[in-house]
Amino acid sequence: MADIALSTSVRSNLLALQNTSDFIGRTQGRLSTGLAVSSPVDDAVKFFQAKSLSNRASDLLERKDSVDQGVNALKTALTATDAMEDLVKQMKGVIDSARSADKTQRTAYTVQFEELAKQIEKLVDDASYQGLNLLNSTASKLSVRFSDKSDSKLEVDGVNFKTSAFFKDDGGSTASAATEKTLLSSIGFTSVAGDGFEDYNVSQASILASFNSDADKAINALDQTISNLRSEAAKIAGNVAILQVRSNFTEEYSNVLEEGAGQLTLADLNAEGANLLALQTRQQMGIQALSFAGQSEQAVLGLFR
Repeated sequence: MADIALSTSVRSNLLALQNTSDFIGRTQGRLSTGLAVSSPVDDAVKFFQAKSLSNRASDLLERKDSVDQGVNALKTALTATDAMEDLVKQMKGVIDSARSADKTQRTAYTVQFEELAKQIEKLVDDASYQGLNLLNSTASKLSVRFSDKSDSKLEVDGVNFKTSAFFKDDGGSTASAATEKTLLSSIGFTSVAGDGFEDYNVSQASILASFNSDADKAINALDQTISNLRSEAAKIAGNVAILQVRSNFTEEYSNVLEEGAGQLTLADLNAEGANLLALQTRQQMGIQALSFAGQSEQAVLGLFR
């Protein structure tokens, strides 16, 4: 079958309508997706530049999750140090109360003192976040990476706050061989040979004076313990501040990267909307032009009637 021959004007108008329809389809696609560049076909350079920026932003946001978890691990340790300080202060109160107590009361205070030491030990063991405990061993370490660079990270070493290493003597050194049962003698009550406070026969003035002197040493030792605890807590708090700054930076930096990717690929919806209206008008005009071209051919046909 022979092809139907179209006049030049009709063929020209059909081609113009096809181009207009293609532009309308492209514009509608941009309006529906919001993207001017959605594939390498649209603009390979811009597409891959934007993809690189988006991938970088995505990688950093994954790092931000790790940073936030690091903050939580350090906050767990900080919360524990606050509780430990409260318990040590209670131990100081027990010693002060024992100064004016009788033997029966002192026996009870000894039990209370040892229980407080036991609770500090348990608290240290419980201060774990996702399996990491920064307070029960110097071998513990928190490592948080900020980016794909190997040296862009923060490492926080753990401390040993178990009873045997946590308590200080009145000179600020680690109380030697401290356990729950020997803690009193380790921090200053050198005359404790058996159970505890009740070992002092305070009915004798000289022994009472010795007890008060030892109590002063023990309280000073607990003050040294609190001072060391606060020093370590300050280091942890400083690292928390660093991680929070990095977390905020990572979030803002990721937003900048996504904004840059958007500038390369996002469509101007106002401009595209105006383009669509103009293209639809052009399409209507093209249809009219095609109709006029057809009428010209019909006029020729009329000559044969």
